[in-house]
Amino acid sequence: MARKIKVYPEIKVPSALGQTWAAYRQDSLAMLGLWGLLFLLATLCFGPMMVSFDPLKQDPNALLLPPSWTQQGTIEYFFGTDDLGRDLLSRLVHGARLTFGYALVATLVALLCGCLLGLIGGMSRGLLASTLHHVLDPLLSIPSLLLAIVLVALLGPGLPNVTLAITLALIPQITRATYNAVRQELGKEYVTAARLDGSPPYRILRWAVLPNILDTLVAQTTRALSMAILDISTVSFLGIGAQAPAPEWGNMLAGGLELIYVASWNVTLPGLAIMLSVVITNLVGDGLRNALQKGMD
Repeated sequence: MARKIKVYPEIKVPSALGQTWAAYRQDSLAMLGLWGLLFLLATLCFGPMMVSFDPLKQDPNALLLPPSWTQQGTIEYFFGTDDLGRDLLSRLVHGARLTFGYALVATLVALLCGCLLGLIGGMSRGLLASTLHHVLDPLLSIPSLLLAIVLVALLGPGLPNVTLAITLALIPQITRATYNAVRQELGKEYVTAARLDGSPPYRILRWAVLPNILDTLVAQTTRALSMAILDISTVSFLGIGAQAPAPEWGNMLAGGLELIYVASWNVTLPGLAIMLSVVITNLVGDGLRNALQKGMD
């Protein structure tokens, strides 16, 4: 049976998504961050079903047990216990929802509102563009943490109020970054050529502007999520966020300060959880931004 010989071999050109994923996979740190992010999301969704202890249950017979890798530790309490006999592993897993979960919600809502305002202002002209550009300038001069503390003081303590305050604090930064990115793209020659060709504003936004500002949006999302994690932890650490006995990481950090010389794991483990979540977020964001820039090149 004769073989068919292809005189003109087909060259498969990968899609933009495929090129971005191929560039992303080449960065080992970015892949490490991606696996860490998937682990955080899995902990967020399924972690509470996989731990065996109630994070609020107190055991007077297991006070200040050290982690299992020490001589006095036990496998039953893998990360040890606090001064009330509560399992630290269960509290850290449940605390992922209160810290990382609420930070993720605040970031997504702020990203949606900020991008919408930035896109409308960037594509507009006249009074509307000037209003959306300058109305948020006073808020940009205030650090997000200070603004969140002021809003929480007005709204009252509690994690839902903290999340709302951090969302409102992040919106001006995302709006300004999106507005500037859109304005910069609109001044380029290919956008001018598209306008002269008769393309409507929606088509210019969809096919010309948005694909070229994705790296800016990724950078802002990464920065906003990192700030949200730190702000939620800090506000709870100060006592005006999540209230005891909620296993929020900043709240756990504040509760373990008095035990730092007696049971240092009560401070070290929540602090590591906050630090690793921020590092993972930045690794994923930097890798994705670099992959997008390589794909555009």
